[in-house]
Amino acid sequence: MESDVRRVFKRVTTRKAAGPDSICGTDLKACTDQLAPVFTDIFNLSLTLNTIPSSFKRSTIVPVPKKPRPSSLNDYCPVALTSVVMKCFEKLVRDFITSSLPASTDPLQFA
Repeated sequence: MESDVRRVFKRVTTRKAAGPDSICGTDLKACTDQLAPVFTDIFNLSLTLNTIPSSFKRSTIVPVPKKPRPSSLNDYCPVALTSVVMKCFEKLVRDFITSSLPASTDPLQFA
């Protein structure tokens, strides 16, 4: 699993904003070798205990203006900034589930 965490950390998008934990994609990429073993343990423990750390579930809501000069609250669109680490964890779980599915699944099937 650590090799999978390394792979996901190295491919993380660096141009997106950091979430409430202030860990950005650039930090994960630059420190992959040091952080991968630590986060592998956290991810494995999370899966074993069937719980997600509360810090991974937090988000910061940022109001983004819909037009150049917003004059009311309706002129803003709320955007939630979530943890980059949580996005990596979700990607790892998705990849695991996808690899466990039979290859004969109908491509038009979705839910």
